[in-house]
Amino acid sequence: MSARHSHLPFAILLMLAWRNIWRHRRRTLITLSSIAVGFALSVLMIGLGDGSHNSMIRNAIKLGEGHLTVQRRGYIEAPANHKYLADGQALQAKLDTLRVAGSVEPRIALQVLASTANNSVGAGLEGLSSREDQRVAMLQSQLVDGQWLTAGDARGIVIGDGMASKLKAKVGGKVVLMAGKQGGDSQAQLARVRGVFDSRVDELDDYLILSDIQFARRFLEGEGADPELEPVTRFAIFLHDPDSMADWKAQLKSSLETNRVVVLDWEEMMPQLVQFVFVDDAANYIFLLLILIMVVFGILNTVLMSVLERTREFGLLRALGLGRHQLLMLVFCESLLLSLLAVSIGWVAGGGTHLWFASRGIDVAALMGSGSTAMMGTFMDPVIYTELSWDRIVQLTVIIFSATLGSGIYPAIKASRVTPVEALRT
Repeated sequence: MSARHSHLPFAILLMLAWRNIWRHRRRTLITLSSIAVGFALSVLMIGLGDGSHNSMIRNAIKLGEGHLTVQRRGYIEAPANHKYLADGQALQAKLDTLRVAGSVEPRIALQVLASTANNSVGAGLEGLSSREDQRVAMLQSQLVDGQWLTAGDARGIVIGDGMASKLKAKVGGKVVLMAGKQGGDSQAQLARVRGVFDSRVDELDDYLILSDIQFARRFLEGEGADPELEPVTRFAIFLHDPDSMADWKAQLKSSLETNRVVVLDWEEMMPQLVQFVFVDDAANYIFLLLILIMVVFGILNTVLMSVLERTREFGLLRALGLGRHQLLMLVFCESLLLSLLAVSIGWVAGGGTHLWFASRGIDVAALMGSGSTAMMGTFMDPVIYTELSWDRIVQLTVIIFSATLGSGIYPAIKASRVTPVEALRT
């Protein structure tokens, strides 16, 4: 056959490539085994990272202001007690007509000075409207002393154990809450401690005070609010389906946003947590990069050694009329098959690892020694389970496949450059 017209069907190239990669069975198996181990480690690290991040985000949303927040425009940039939603009743009616798939909780958040006969500390007073509020659901189970607030409690507050220690306040003790007014004056309310909680987040335990919303509303009345309009600082919205957040945010923005009202999602409310997750993800991908380097060199070593060992064979094929392009495709097919095997075996090992830890979990509280998993104003659950979204699965597959396939480019080019005369002399 002539060099000009020589051509092998792709199926034949694949068959030859398959035979070639198994000429040295042990070397191929060692390479694939190393890739499988590296892939499993990558899946474990990414899965644990996503599991811990999602745990922190879920707890932050419950302890914080929900998936979505409706509040006064400009409040998040410069919080102040006079920045409230004057007609909370009308906003509540609009939210009711939208039939949000979740719970809508009116809240009043204030900056106050908490004082007892022993000490004074700056604090955040949060007036809650119902016992169904997710923050209540989380913190009520964390009571270490006393009892939770009853509906309509005109004076009761619940404080964190850190604040109780600073104020030297006990259940039943009096606490004076003082807040500045926009005009420069101050106002104060007397409260009694009903209970003490330990949220496992020091920032909350040292700072947060919870009360019935009617008690907190008295401070808004001091700012000139009309109590008949049920003024609030914000509405915290907890969605049944977190994946629907973007759709609901768009609906709420079109229905509620004005020059005085804004709709924010949890990412905009907690930018520091978003940055932490981004940086931690970057660290996980650096680990993945190290795994990829190992994978690339493993594939490169296997294919390149195979090419160097077959120099005479390639020279003979060239002498018989096989074109450079066909020879390049032959070696590239070997890399393609190795890549497919690497991804398949990798997912067997990585998927099995993920399923194991997704059902058994890892006790991170024990691993961290102190038992505390609090950070960035939230906390991880004591036991973390690996989580992998479909986006992550596609992402990992594409990254590993591309890296392994790309590592075969140089050996393929080297093989295509073989000249028959020089090759047959080796």
